[in-house]
Amino acid sequence: IKLCNKMEKTLIALVSLTLLFPLGNAFSAVLPVQRKLRSGIVLEASSKNDNNRDELGRRNVFLLPLQVALVGKAILPANAAMENTQSIFKAGASISDEVAEQRLQEGRKSAQYLLDHYDEICEGGGDNVRRYLGTVGTTSGLYGISKVMKTLSTRADDIVEYTETAQEVEKTIQQADGSAYMAIFVTTSTSYTPPAKYFGDAKVEIKRLVTALDQLAALIDLKY
Repeated sequence: IKLCNKMEKTLIALVSLTLLFPLGNAFSAVLPVQRKLRSGIVLEASSKNDNNRDELGRRNVFLLPLQVALVGKAILPANAAMENTQSIFKAGASISDEVAEQRLQEGRKSAQYLLDHYDEICEGGGDNVRRYLGTVGTTSGLYGISKVMKTLSTRADDIVEYTETAQEVEKTIQQADGSAYMAIFVTTSTSYTPPAKYFGDAKVEIKRLVTALDQLAALIDLKY
């Protein structure tokens, strides 16, 4: 109940912050972590009452985008990176098969490096993990990976399997990104869940990402 009151007061205090970010972007930013937040934070405080649980879930949909705006750390999906400054990922511009191959190889290297140096990278915080995932900044080889995979899809003999594997790559990135963000969020919330739990969840997804990238390469006869 105290959590409900606190969220209501916070919501009122932060309403003006919605002017800083388009609401649609805020919603898309929090969708990858919405399920984790409801199960790991909100429901933890209201599990004794089903009605309260539903009410908290609805309030959280509006509150979390404001919290994201407040700390200035909105979650961007991987494919949003195409709107950034790297010329080969300009919106509407195509890339060659040769460039796409190089980018996929670089993406695999970034994912493997992240996995091999995970504990060290985690010391830099959740955003540091997200940089290697290509969802923060433009330095990761995974940056713009959706466009890369789409370009190379014409080389796949089994387009159905290729598409499913590409979706697995995107899914693992999004879920790892959401968990890495939650590791940031819990440090500024009243949750008793330690950041290490979310870093652990992210690592599981990163392992799946490496596997999916290997499977994707095999489908188009590309060697890393």
